[in-house]
Amino acid sequence: MLPYTATAVAEALYQHLDRAAATRGRATLAIPGGRSPGPVLTALAGMLDDFVRSRLHLLWLDERAVPRDHADRNDAPTLAAWQAGGALPAHVHPMPAEMDDLDAAAALYADTLNEATAGGHLDAALVGIGEDGHFASLFPGHAGLKELAAVFAITDSPKPPAGRLSLSLPIIRAAGFLPVLALGEAKRAIAVRAQAGPDPQLPVSLLPRDRMVWFG
Repeated sequence: MLPYTATAVAEALYQHLDRAAATRGRATLAIPGGRSPGPVLTALAGMLDDFVRSRLHLLWLDERAVPRDHADRNDAPTLAAWQAGGALPAHVHPMPAEMDDLDAAAALYADTLNEATAGGHLDAALVGIGEDGHFASLFPGHAGLKELAAVFAITDSPKPPAGRLSLSLPIIRAAGFLPVLALGEAKRAIAVRAQAGPDPQLPVSLLPRDRMVWFG
């Protein structure tokens, strides 16, 4: 596990995004909600030059099924953190989790994801974990861990609110770079357990080790 600083994580992300932008003419980054990613996003925004910013597609790992102006949304605080450091990327794709029909919203975002990645995979996904080892809206022992669709709706989340949209495990697993934030003693203990091997009761342990970098 590498020592955490927001700058260190941001620099690692920037290297991957810059390489993708230069190689493919676009770069894709999926980000989590919660408090942990804020300083990283602020630092990353300050590093981006116009070349990467104009080619970067910003997406979300998951979103809560609440109105866009609701305090529980993931996108508002992460966008605010980004803007504290610099201009937003040219392509920002919030999840439409405010829609009444969450299955339709999932299908719509799957199309957005496919267009943003040009039918490929995410270049990077910044992963924040809970003290139960969940990430995105992929919870221990939950049926969502077996979802094969790119984006899926949840109506029975074990953490409120019950309704959510989430990228699926196969989509996140396929990301080219997976920095994982394990901040605090409890989450560092989760990191130790996760590195012992795959366990469906510890979702973060199901990510590919060869593309993960732990920060804590």
